[in-house]
Amino acid sequence: MPKGDARRLWLAVAAVALGAVVLRALAFSGTELYGDEAYYYLWSLRPAAGYFDHPPLVAWLIAAGKALVPGELGVRLLFLLAGGLGAVFAALLARELLGEGEGAPRAILGAALLAASAPLLHLLGALALPDAPLAAAYTAALWLFARARGTRFLWAGLSVGVALLAKYTAALLAPALLLLVLLDPELRRELATPFPWLGALLATALFAPCLAWNAAHGFVSLRFQLGHGFGGEASLRSVAEYLVGQLLGCGPVALLVGLAFLLRARTSPERRVAAAVLLPLAVTTLSALRGRVEANWPSLVYPALCAAAAVGLARGSRALARALLLASTVAGFGLLALFASVERAPGLFLGTPAVERFHGWRDAAILVRERAERACRKLGCDGEQPFLFTDSYQTAGELAFYGGFRRFGPAAERPSQLDLWGDRPRPGEPFLFVGPGRAAASPRRTFRAEGEQPTERVEASFGGRALRDLAVTPFARYVGEAPRS
Repeated sequence: MPKGDARRLWLAVAAVALGAVVLRALAFSGTELYGDEAYYYLWSLRPAAGYFDHPPLVAWLIAAGKALVPGELGVRLLFLLAGGLGAVFAALLARELLGEGEGAPRAILGAALLAASAPLLHLLGALALPDAPLAAAYTAALWLFARARGTRFLWAGLSVGVALLAKYTAALLAPALLLLVLLDPELRRELATPFPWLGALLATALFAPCLAWNAAHGFVSLRFQLGHGFGGEASLRSVAEYLVGQLLGCGPVALLVGLAFLLRARTSPERRVAAAVLLPLAVTTLSALRGRVEANWPSLVYPALCAAAAVGLARGSRALARALLLASTVAGFGLLALFASVERAPGLFLGTPAVERFHGWRDAAILVRERAERACRKLGCDGEQPFLFTDSYQTAGELAFYGGFRRFGPAAERPSQLDLWGDRPRPGEPFLFVGPGRAAASPRRTFRAEGEQPTERVEASFGGRALRDLAVTPFARYVGEAPRS
């Protein structure tokens, strides 16, 4: 490809990625933090090498973003950029899969468009969740690994290390590599050089502090994720929801064409990418057959599927490829526009999770703050910030971000990072319990107290509909921790 054409092509890829970042930022502007985002924000207030649910990168990125930009945008800033990088790495991976032959420009730009418009990647590429940096780093690793020689293995190892710091599912690359050793003679020849081993050592070194943190905490994070991933309670409905979620989340074109391409892998780069994509998909599908699986779990391979689909389309009919790519891109960005319009004028969508999860916490936290300050004046908190027990870790995170609270005990619903921190009020200190007003979890599961005060209700609305109904119950004296069943 002439140098001028190549430059224009990669400028177009950069424009697609930047456009996705901007459109996602606009679509989510005005939305409040989703519960898990707020929980990870709470983590970012105490930087560490590991946390109860995930490795530390999500907290580190939130802390860095907040240092640059205030508000929700600061929390989400680096995740938006990671989502854009995912589209760039998908384009780079498509180039590795197809090489410099005929159709390469169409495959490169098509991969960027598919990754930039994948419906679930809009969500994960805008919110402060581990998935966007995971997908970007994992796709970068596959791009570098597809034709890795010599020192390129070191850069691939660096990318794998970053992916592991984002989410433990990146470790599924390890069994894929073991499979490739059997299937790929080119890789076996490379193993006779030091570079693949040095790359693996670099990835391990980057991840080592998180492993050390886990060892110091009884491997609580790894045990939680293994139990979460291979639990029971699967049903026909949950399996169907998982399958539909993959079809709609990645996009039908990217998923089906990408799978068809990778299942026919012939060359060494194709086999390498196929193993690193198909094995994680197989593992998450097996998990879905055993228990409830969230739709985002396989999203680390979505950009690579987009790259594979773009290469598959580039090798077929140009007219059909253009039509499928246009339909997928328009549908993906159309869903993003629909989401943006719903968040601004929910109308019939009031009461749905798409609206309820992104609104109401700012006003509720302000009201909780007012009730807490009034209770402290009455009970005498000695000028300290009030201590809170909450029903869930999401509630604690939202109250931390929007209410400025910093002192939390374990949540009533399930173990979380709040349990690992182990904060408690001093014996005899006043504190408050905050939980849902309609069906509160019993606060007595987490503490023993005396002097229970009258409960006050807090309601916050959006679009004329009550979204948050919280109960604030002050207690005059903390007596001790309740035994956990």
